[in-house]
Amino acid sequence: MVRGAVLVFLWLAGAEMLREEQAERNRFCSWKCMKFVQMWPGSFCVALGPRFDCVVPESADSWTIHGLWPSNVMNCCSCWHLFPSDLMDLPKQLAEHWPTFLNASSFNFWKEEWQKHGTCAGCMEALSSPSKYFGAALGLRTMYNIDGAFQRAGILPSCNHSYQLHTLQEALVPVLGKEHVLQCVTDGQARQVLVQLKVSLFSNFSAGCLEKGARDFSPYRPCENQRRIFYFPPNQKTPRDPCP
Repeated sequence: MVRGAVLVFLWLAGAEMLREEQAERNRFCSWKCMKFVQMWPGSFCVALGPRFDCVVPESADSWTIHGLWPSNVMNCCSCWHLFPSDLMDLPKQLAEHWPTFLNASSFNFWKEEWQKHGTCAGCMEALSSPSKYFGAALGLRTMYNIDGAFQRAGILPSCNHSYQLHTLQEALVPVLGKEHVLQCVTDGQARQVLVQLKVSLFSNFSAGCLEKGARDFSPYRPCENQRRIFYFPPNQKTPRDPCP
């Protein structure tokens, strides 16, 4: 009799745990779109707060990855930690294409991105481990190649020449589609400076996903159409003021 009651109790407890796990999964895995975000190293430090030590390495002369962010969710699993061994043979590629521009550990930056966004992306089979998540982002950088799109259109970094927003957008449409957002900062001379670009993706990594009410986790804002946009070259000596 007692043994039967214990078995019933354990079964009920297990069923409740499964329901809670499924509810948690449904909450975190309900996202439809992802934002693939790329950063321009020439202007990252321009609007960075003075408490941060900003460093742009010599090798940072192309668009780099900022993140791969499922929409409207963050920090989905605090117990799913990232360890160096999880990245296998990726650190060299990540250091080149997904660097940190703060004077800090690259691994700690990747760990933060994994904790905030990778644990939520892990609902997808294609992103269900750290090596898959970071490897997929590296592949997306090749697929959505901003450097190539700008170069083909004759859009080059410059301290003196600026661009209209529509000129930049038209250069990117063949590669990114129409559903992308260019983001800017304003420097000390009140110039509008291109810093970041977001493209909205479906779960199969194709562009064009739209999701109503999607939150923006970025500190940057869309570039303004009525102001010209500067595309500064990286300046390792004075990264906060690359074009004085």
